[in-house]
Amino acid sequence: MTTERSRLAEPTKWNPASSSVRFHHGLYEVHLPVTDMGRAIDFYVEKLAFELGFGGKGESSTLLLYTNGETRWMLGLFRVNTVVHRHAAEYHVSFRVAEEDVDRMIPYLRGRGIEPLHPPTAPVQGPMNEPIVHGWMPAAAVFFKDPDGHLLELIAELTDAPRPEFLYRPLSEWRSLTSRSA
Repeated sequence: MTTERSRLAEPTKWNPASSSVRFHHGLYEVHLPVTDMGRAIDFYVEKLAFELGFGGKGESSTLLLYTNGETRWMLGLFRVNTVVHRHAAEYHVSFRVAEEDVDRMIPYLRGRGIEPLHPPTAPVQGPMNEPIVHGWMPAAAVFFKDPDGHLLELIAELTDAPRPEFLYRPLSEWRSLTSRSA
């Protein structure tokens, strides 16, 4: 039996006769404003394993690539004098993590000198000591910021059944509820 969640996760073939079938295969490229191109390149290359694709530290724009097997994503950076965040969630980018690595997300960031933190609109504030779970998906997430204050997220989809009532609560509580251990 195909559930709504599994059906959405399956790749679909494009059929021009059907407007309900998706043509694209997901997000490929995102661009972020940065105030210091060199600092931004260093952050994304040295701490998050992107590769320099086009441009460089002295350029007004740069394209970084992230490759996983045969899949590539691109992060564009463009220099501005000031990054203006009109809303706390503006310039929010998430990076997919495998479910089996969910317990390594915080140590991964801290090992690179990045402090995980709860986002400004979260019901809890301050440093983040364990992933939180978005029960409606479900997915475990850890948030952090880049040098220009863009909200970044490591997110791992969980194979458990969704629980929409479980909102922004610790992974340990989710595991107790689902009877799964680390």
